[in-house]
Amino acid sequence: MIYCYRVSISLHRKGSLLGMKTVRDVMTTNVIHLSPTNKVKTAIMLMKGHGIGGLPVVDNGTVVGILDYQDLLGKDPDIPVEHVMHKEFAPVPPDMTLADAADLMTKVGASRLLVMEDGNLVGILTRGDLLPELGKSFDPITNLPRSDAMRDWGIAALKRGQEITVLFMDLDNFRDFNKEYGHIIGDNVLKFVADTLKAHTSEETDFVCRYAGDEFVIVTLRNSEEAKELAEVLEKSIREGSAHNLPKPVTGSIGVHGGKRTKEREDVHYAATLDNLINLASRSCTLAKNEKRGVLSLNGTPPESGAATTKIKEPAKTAEQPPVPEQRAPSLGGTRLRIEGLNFSWEGGSLAVAQVQLGFSGVQHSHSCRGFAHGRNALRLVADATAGAICEFLPAGHGIVVDSINVIDGGVSDDIILVTAIVVTPHGETKVSGSSIIKHDAYRAAAAALLDAVNRQIALMF
Repeated sequence: MIYCYRVSISLHRKGSLLGMKTVRDVMTTNVIHLSPTNKVKTAIMLMKGHGIGGLPVVDNGTVVGILDYQDLLGKDPDIPVEHVMHKEFAPVPPDMTLADAADLMTKVGASRLLVMEDGNLVGILTRGDLLPELGKSFDPITNLPRSDAMRDWGIAALKRGQEITVLFMDLDNFRDFNKEYGHIIGDNVLKFVADTLKAHTSEETDFVCRYAGDEFVIVTLRNSEEAKELAEVLEKSIREGSAHNLPKPVTGSIGVHGGKRTKEREDVHYAATLDNLINLASRSCTLAKNEKRGVLSLNGTPPESGAATTKIKEPAKTAEQPPVPEQRAPSLGGTRLRIEGLNFSWEGGSLAVAQVQLGFSGVQHSHSCRGFAHGRNALRLVADATAGAICEFLPAGHGIVVDSINVIDGGVSDDIILVTAIVVTPHGETKVSGSSIIKHDAYRAAAAALLDAVNRQIALMF
């Protein structure tokens, strides 16, 4: 008899450890099995020979039972296994999450689960298959998942067509706090922050993780405004709550990005989309910290739905592109930033590094960005690196965040790259846009378009 179970679990409790991975991702597909008439001694030989602790029993293509090694101990070696096998078992589909599978194992007291699809045995899942996932996805200090589980959750949401928003939180002066009071108190700070984040989020819409060190990330299905409200609640709760629970108040800065898209995504690369949101939320967090604003959301509106766009051809994956001297535009009183060099190199797969070097009044700064460079995201990587280099020149409290990048089809003429960005100053935020014609190098055009957008604003700062 086959028993089916309906399982409902807390994604923060189990899903936080195992993310949104499924049974299919880790199951063993080359399944060894027995027939009901095979003898016990045959089962023992197979288990010992293959180093496994259990076997399914299949009769004419139908699973009729399952054997555990313990079931065979002390049994007559010459009796058929049909007399000692378990006829009641819980099959699972390959698309069940590992979180649900782990919960089911606990409920039925099983050490392995048979994986079935369309009535056929397609794999087997053991507790040993789950242990590596538990180990790499769990932070023992905060009881929060690590970033790999967060990425699985966010990518799964994007694949379902759901829009997500990222909240990126960085504690203020945590290193000094750690040095002053010691690492035990420092760990207590991290636990307090984690507990506060969990207390104000919902497992139905939010995924909280410890990103790195004193950084936390929440990926949420809330829209931009709701996410910003959540960030404000979290910032206040941590600041006020820590005053009663820790030697001195703890504060944090939170950047928010995403949750404002009004049309379907084009040329979707889910991992790259998530990386973009995390990077932009992190940039907003840095600006919030510099300006002591607590929470900062720099979301912009998407391009008009009628805007003409075209796919760009992915660049050939060469080891490295050496810097090419820029044809310098006329200087506006010596206050125009210029591209002095641009490097774009592949690290394997879709990962790449963009490095942009800028010059300004005899001073040069460079900045690098690393991430997925699938399709148009390669241009985004260059634009983000350019924005980082620009920020090196700006006074305290000022910053640049890339909002969007699009390629406009030039028809019979050259294509044009259009970049919109947000210029942040202590007095507010200004959206600007710039463009550049793609002559020979789309990467350089992406950097030039951003400079075209911000150079006039920068000139006003000096």
